[in-house]
Amino acid sequence: MNFYSYLTIWYFFILCSFCFTPKLYSQSITPFALNNGGGSASSIEWSIGESVSIANFTTPNYLLNTGLLQPLTNVVTSINEYGPVVYDHQITISPNPTTDLVHLKGQFNQMGRLSFQVIDSKSSILLTHEAGINIISYEKDILMHNYPSGIFYIKVIFKPTNGIGKTGIFKIVKL
Repeated sequence: MNFYSYLTIWYFFILCSFCFTPKLYSQSITPFALNNGGGSASSIEWSIGESVSIANFTTPNYLLNTGLLQPLTNVVTSINEYGPVVYDHQITISPNPTTDLVHLKGQFNQMGRLSFQVIDSKSSILLTHEAGINIISYEKDILMHNYPSGIFYIKVIFKPTNGIGKTGIFKIVKL
């Protein structure tokens, strides 16, 4: 037998093995990581692994966002008015990270004046918005589609009619 005869037999064998074998299925695994550990101390938060999934689930009463771990940013950025500490649960900003818009929602114990600014990582003010006076509850969608991907900050200022005003800064990641 010559070389070409062996080659023909070899190709025939390979062809038959693909045609007459049962169907094979491969395993499909989607990579993801969960925030499976971490904690906080007086001035710092840490995470052992973070969620890389970016999904939003909404119902009429709830918004669930896989979100972004917001460490105490004054450690890295010298921001002392860290929004979640200043406002506790009075202000929520979601989804974060975002691709197009963020939803700012505020619920206050007393009436006052509310305003906010969108600031880029170079401290340039991109947007200033005055929500008005006598605000107790407020919701606003902030469109981010005109801005490039990167880190942004939303500075929220609330001055109650009686009492001391608050300023809080929230970190936003735009994908």
